[in-house]
Amino acid sequence: MSHVVDERIGELLLGAAQRGSCYVPSGDDAERIRRALSRRVADGAVLSPGRGLFVDAEAWDSLKPAQRALWVARGLQTLHPDWVFCGPTAALAHGIDVSDALIADTHVAVPALRGGSNAGPLVRHPVLESCEPGGGIEEAGGLRVTPPLQTVFDCLRWTDFPHGLGVIDSALRVGAVCGDELAEHAERMAPRRRGARRALAALAWADPRSENGGESIARGRMLLLGYVRPELQVEVPCVIERGEPYRADFCWVRADGLVILGELDGRLKYTEEEMMGGRDLGEVLSDENVRGSRFSLYDVSLMRFGFPVTERPAEFAAILDEYGVPKRGGPLALPEGTPMVPDWEALRRNRR
Repeated sequence: MSHVVDERIGELLLGAAQRGSCYVPSGDDAERIRRALSRRVADGAVLSPGRGLFVDAEAWDSLKPAQRALWVARGLQTLHPDWVFCGPTAALAHGIDVSDALIADTHVAVPALRGGSNAGPLVRHPVLESCEPGGGIEEAGGLRVTPPLQTVFDCLRWTDFPHGLGVIDSALRVGAVCGDELAEHAERMAPRRRGARRALAALAWADPRSENGGESIARGRMLLLGYVRPELQVEVPCVIERGEPYRADFCWVRADGLVILGELDGRLKYTEEEMMGGRDLGEVLSDENVRGSRFSLYDVSLMRFGFPVTERPAEFAAILDEYGVPKRGGPLALPEGTPMVPDWEALRRNRR
C-alpha cells in the first residue's frame, strides 16, 4: 500500500474519530478505500465493529463501552440517514447513564405496524408512531432518536428492575425527564405497550441522589431481596478536619437505634480519571482509608462491599444480614417514609 494511501486512510479515520464516529467510506473512491481498510483489518491495525464501519484499533481500545456504542450508532446513522435509534442507544445520546449490559446491542425504532426483529447486535423495535418530522423524533448526540420520555419508558419496560433503576435514577439526575410526566406517559401507554407496569414499578423506587449506575443497580438488588429502602448519600460530619462532610452511599436506621452505613467499592473510583480527581491510585486508596476511619468516630456499623457480590443473591443477602440491614415489614424496620437521618451528635463516640 502506498504512503499516500496510508496517509489518506489515517486522515479519514482521524476525522471520524474527532466526530465520535466509526468511519464509513463514501464518495467516488469509496470502494478503493474500503478494500484498503479491509486489508488493514486483516493486519489488525483497523477494526470493523459492524458491516461497513471502520475504526483505528488503537483509538477503539481507548474507548469505554458507552463511547463505543455511540461511535457505532453514529456510523450506522451515516449509512442509514433515515434510521431512528431508541431505548438504551437513544438514552446514551440523551446523556443518560446506561449499564454496559444494556448497550451490547444497537436499538433501532421502526413504525409500530411493521414489527420488530433481532439480527445479531442490531435490534429493531416497533415503537414509532410516525417517521415524519414531528412524529416523535428528535436529534441528540448526532443521532435521530426517540424523545427522552419514550426513551426512558422503553428502557424501563425492556430490562429488569435493577438495571432499569440505573436508567431512571440517571435520567432524573441529569434532568432528562420529570418523574410525574414519565408516570403519566406510562399510564397512557399501558394499554398499548407491554411492560408499562414494570416501568411504573421502577419509577416508584427511583431516586436521583444515586451517584452512579452501580449504586442504583446494587440498591435495586437489595430491594428485590426484600431489604428496607436505604437513605442515599447521607452526610457524615467531618469532626476532625472541620471540612466538608463525608457522604455514605447507603444508610439504614433500625428501630433499635443501630445505624448501618453501606459503601459500594467499585473499581471505577480507582480507575476513572474524573472520579480520581487528579489523584494517583495511592492517593485515592489513602483517602478512602481515611474516609472509612472517620466513620468509625461514630457508633455505627460500616458495611463495605464490591459490585460483583450484588450479582450473587445468596451471598449478598448473607452480607446484608450479617450487618443487620432490616427487611421490609420486619421488627427492626422503621415505618416506610420515616426520614433515616442519624443523630450524629448522639452517635459520636466519647473517646476522651
